[in-house]
Amino acid sequence: MLQHEYIAKVQEIKGKFNKVWFNSDYLRAHLNILGFNRIKKQFSWCKKAGFSFEDLIATLLILPLIGINSIYGLTTDKDPELNKCGKDSYYRILANQKINWRAFLAQFVKQYLLKDELFTPSADPTRCLIFDDTDLSKTGKTIEGVSKIYNHVSKTYYLGFKLLVAGYWNGSVFIPIDFSLHRESKTSRLKYGLTAKQRNAQKRHQDVVKQLRQRGIGNSIKETDVVVQMFSRVVKRKIPVDYILIDTWFTSVGLLKKLRSICSSTHIIGMYKYNSKIEVRSKVKTLAQLKKQKAKPKRCRKFNYYYHHYIAEIDGLKVALFISKRGKNGKWHTLITTDTSLKFVKAIEVYSIRWSIEVFFKEAKQLFGLGKCQSTNFDVQIAQITIAMTQYLLTSIRYRMEAYETIGGLFKDLKQDYIENKLNIRILAVVNLILTNLEKLVESIDIELITSKIIEDIESYGFLTNTHSFNHQGVK
Repeated sequence: MLQHEYIAKVQEIKGKFNKVWFNSDYLRAHLNILGFNRIKKQFSWCKKAGFSFEDLIATLLILPLIGINSIYGLTTDKDPELNKCGKDSYYRILANQKINWRAFLAQFVKQYLLKDELFTPSADPTRCLIFDDTDLSKTGKTIEGVSKIYNHVSKTYYLGFKLLVAGYWNGSVFIPIDFSLHRESKTSRLKYGLTAKQRNAQKRHQDVVKQLRQRGIGNSIKETDVVVQMFSRVVKRKIPVDYILIDTWFTSVGLLKKLRSICSSTHIIGMYKYNSKIEVRSKVKTLAQLKKQKAKPKRCRKFNYYYHHYIAEIDGLKVALFISKRGKNGKWHTLITTDTSLKFVKAIEVYSIRWSIEVFFKEAKQLFGLGKCQSTNFDVQIAQITIAMTQYLLTSIRYRMEAYETIGGLFKDLKQDYIENKLNIRILAVVNLILTNLEKLVESIDIELITSKIIEDIESYGFLTNTHSFNHQGVK
């Protein structure tokens, strides 16, 4: 039981930077905490003259800790130790097409997971793989592969990319492990929302089209197909996954079948929006019919939900089906899972882990400049996203280790995930409290949309820190 936990403490990294981190010796140790000395050797071939790969990438990785937000800011800094070379040296290494940035990130993730063994695990950790995308706005139409994208929250179109991220929840923290960039083709009557002249203005246009298809970007490659590819890589890397968590934009029976065919021991939980024909108790009904049924729903007092629970088949796939709403005035939502043994409370608690990726998007954009790169070179876009995710990993593990070392000697028997209370539980508590108040004023609440907006602007709810606390039982 987590007693009197401040529910507005949703951020994982923000506010954790320590002044001692600015020491040069500390920065070198900070880089090597995830085996940078070993990783750099695998990429030393890409820079034979001038400044080494190690010098350039090491400098880029520590930028957030020394308060510099960009390569321009770095090259105009008056510190001679930092301003050793011009911006072209950095951009040349980022634009190198031969560097496998996915492999670079994978090496840091591997080291992170090995370091994670130093921490005391929870008694029964729920390990999840989370897939979601976020918008990265851009300002130039000559950026390779850019397109008009649709924002489902603001209901508007703007120039940019869709960033698809695979994040791993190890039972305590969120770890970004893979990503791909995508453009949209169905935004208007124009292909990618751009005229032929605008598309041709993009440098290396024809060559880039081939590169984009290889890297998971382009109208010919669906995000759901890339999800399957990413999960296959996770299985090959032998990263244990109990559940895959996806939202309504990804959840389809076809995708669930593909994921289950890769690893049958991993189950999927996702919000479902299709009005499919469902076989329930040997009768075929639609979701709309099930939502309108006269049978009295069960009540979950813990989260103030009303719900119906079915074991059903959709297109030959056996699933557990939860049709639920918050309070009496809530909007009906459908949650499906391939784990038919799962109970409603556990399903909600596990699915709440999905919100940790929204927190990652928020903090990676604010603290590490995720998606802020405006280079017209697509390779630089990929490299900068990789750098931002690696910065997140380095800062996250450093904070965890320092917090653990500080109190570990005194409280060896305490579980680490209870020392720094679980992010998913904090999110669930914030959302529950705010929705409880909202549903008194609003007749129909879209939980997915509201929760995303709450996390995106969590600082606005800072008043909760001093006025509310809660008792909440963790995931079992």
